[in-house]
Amino acid sequence: MLKDDPLGKYHVWWMDVRKTDAKRLTAVLETARRERELQAYFELQPMALIQHLAGGHGRYVIPQKRLGSEHVTDFMIGHCHSGGFEWQAVEIESPTKKMFTKTGDPTKELNHAIRQILDWRAWLKRNQNYAANPLDQGGLGLTDVDCNLPGLILIGRRATTDPKTHDRRRQMVTQLNVQIHTYDFLIDNCVAAAAFWNTVRRRSRGA
Repeated sequence: MLKDDPLGKYHVWWMDVRKTDAKRLTAVLETARRERELQAYFELQPMALIQHLAGGHGRYVIPQKRLGSEHVTDFMIGHCHSGGFEWQAVEIESPTKKMFTKTGDPTKELNHAIRQILDWRAWLKRNQNYAANPLDQGGLGLTDVDCNLPGLILIGRRATTDPKTHDRRRQMVTQLNVQIHTYDFLIDNCVAAAAFWNTVRRRSRGA
């Protein structure tokens, strides 16, 4: 039960997603210019950040998780399954910025995002036990956290992404263990999840 869950205040009922969540995010992205606007939005509407996760025992969104005195993540998101917790570090960049330059090199914004995740991993490697310990034992409460946890970078929009850079992006994803997506990735996930759960609800009512 959530009252017994030490991370209960970060728990997100991911099954409650609706098509309106995708429409709301789309509207925000049409006007947002800076990452701080998206930070504030996702703190209020965290559901969009966890639709790609698979764990069925719980999903969590922790905003601005402090790692010691050195680092603050944009978000730590996680899911719980029969094998325990899995966490992903999220770095958000502006929806107006691009992943790659015209010459195919990572932009300074993408390089910055990658560096952030690598710095977080280095900190976790030095402080893994502290990070994984429960909150009531003086830890960070990131149960089962791995110092090589996967990352998720959100930057730009699909319409301004050159398809010629897809191979380069896939190579970086494989090498770095970091998913790199535009914000349209979140919209697509919300639309698909909303359709799925709406079907489930209709069938349940008809049973």
